This record gives sequence, structure tokens and C-alpha cells, in this order.
Amino acid sequence: MYLITVARAAEEGASGPVPISAVAGALGVAVVSANEKVHKLAGRGLVEYSPYKGVELTAEGAGVARRVLRTRRLWATFLTARLGYTAAEADVLACRLEHATPPDAAERLAAFLGDPRTGPQGRPIPPAAGEVAPPARTLADVPVGSEAEVVSLGASGEPERFLAAHALLPGCRVTVLAAGPSGLLVEIGGQSMHLAPALSRAIEVAEAGEVAKGSTRVAG
Repeated sequence: MYLITVARAAEEGASGPVPISAVAGALGVAVVSANEKVHKLAGRGLVEYSPYKGVELTAEGAGVARRVLRTRRLWATFLTARLGYTAAEADVLACRLEHATPPDAAERLAAFLGDPRTGPQGRPIPPAAGEVAPPARTLADVPVGSEAEVVSLGASGEPERFLAAHALLPGCRVTVLAAGPSGLLVEIGGQSMHLAPALSRAIEVAEAGEVAKGSTRVAG
């Protein structure tokens, strides 16, 4: 849980060491307890601890975190898509199932699900060990007049709530209507909205077919 907490912080945009207080808060434990656990993990070569700065995963620790998150998010996908659980319910149950799932079973589950790239909460499913994840393609990379499917939002807090309020969620299809220095004009479900450049670069997408729309530019 400590390793995936640090890994999740990086997914959400944290750069550099994650403060021990943030790790403790995410796990609901005392800072003293978190500090003790982090030092134990550092002794095992899974994390690097920098006094007064925080903790980062080593290559080995990142590998463990990716394996755990992959299995957990695969189970969450199965539970939502096949058994009708909500994303929140599936996440709790998937945490329990992950502990009892050997690597070969996880890969059979991935194949059964069609090798999904994201879990039901919009977070990426790490690739299997030995596989290289394809380069991330963001909404900012999509040509004007093209359509793409949203894979993950890459945003949290207020930006994530803003996107959700406009139905821009993982799995939806977005058409880029225009692009310029001020950002993108996109269409989701028949409604248009403007996205600032930073937010456009945070939204990961998968390729979709070209659509028949004229190429225009956003003024400014």
C-alpha cells in the first residue's frame, strides 16, 4: 500500500519526493508510523528517502507497484464491466483479490478483458512485466478534424471536476474542432467546450477515425 500510494502520487502529477505526511494522510496512519515503514522499505531497496523532502520509488519498488496496480485495476475492470459493481465498490474488492492473484492469472484476466488500458476510475493499467507501454498520446496531439477516445484525464481536484461536469470522462469520444495558442475547441456529445493548453496536454487519448470536419484555427 505504501508503494502504490507513492506511485499514485506520481500518476496525479507529483514530481520529486512525496512528503511522508502526504503518504500518511492517504493511508490514514500516523506520520510516525509512516516514517517507520518508509525506513523499512528503504532498507529493502524499494524506496529512497530524503530527509525533509520525502520518499521516491526505486526501480525495484516501481516494478512492484506497477504489478500490484495492474492486477488491481484489471480486477476492478472485470468487476464493473462483468458484475455491475460501481467503480468505488470494485476498487475495494479488487484490493482484496489482488493479494491472491498470481501473475499468470492476472495475465489470463487481461487477455479475457481484451487487454484494457485503463481501469474504471480512469487510471492507466500498467503494462505487463517486460512490455513497454506505448508513448502517451494527449488530446493536444490530435489533429483538427479528428476524433479520439479519452483514456485517462491526468487531472485531479478542480480540473477533474470541471471535465466531469462537461461529460469529458474516460471512454468518451472527443472531436477536435479547432486549435490555437489559447488551447483547443472540442466537441463532446454534441456540445462544444474550450480546453486550456495545459489541460489538453494532460488528457491521454487513443486514436480514433478521422471525421469530416473542416480545419480551422482558434483566434489568438
